[in-house]
Amino acid sequence: MVAMTARIVAAILMLAVSAAPTIAQPAGSAAPRAPAIHPATGLKFPSIVGRDFRLVRSIDHGQSEAKPELGYSLTYLAAPPVDGVARVNIFNGGMAAIPSGADSTLVAEQFNQLLDEIRQLTPDADALKVVNGPAECSPGGISFRCVTLRAVIPTTQVPIYSTLAVTGYRNHFFSIWLEWNGTKADPVAADAHLNDLVDAMTR
Repeated sequence: MVAMTARIVAAILMLAVSAAPTIAQPAGSAAPRAPAIHPATGLKFPSIVGRDFRLVRSIDHGQSEAKPELGYSLTYLAAPPVDGVARVNIFNGGMAAIPSGADSTLVAEQFNQLLDEIRQLTPDADALKVVNGPAECSPGGISFRCVTLRAVIPTTQVPIYSTLAVTGYRNHFFSIWLEWNGTKADPVAADAHLNDLVDAMTR
């Protein structure tokens, strides 16, 4: 089961980073858009969230690839000062039951697998370091397992921060990977955006 879940995690993250985050999903795209509400969890995906988060891409993997275990993938752009991107995934990996909250073994395994995949998907970033966590955080009043990372892009020397947040939510994994330009926003501003995003999806 762990090996299967790891493959699912890798597939989700590869799809996430391959999506061009600065280009809105065109009408009539071959990949079916995810509905505005996830039926099993009630999570909502508004087109605009809080401090200028804008939904630019959404995919229902059950419809686009006949892989319902991959769930939904969504990409939000964050306007300045954060100037970043949030990748949201809701999936169950084919599991019938996933404990709610951030402190289960399943969520811990999922978090570690996602973190390992993020490290593998950023080979061009020097000195990827943990700056906060892993620890529990509560954006939108929901308990997540979170970590904040920092890396430097060699060609530009721009610091890039990212926060990974993972939890169990109504028998699904609910993960958010928020990246932002470290020269334009600090972690406090990014945390406020993450809070807005979770609050809008769960209210």
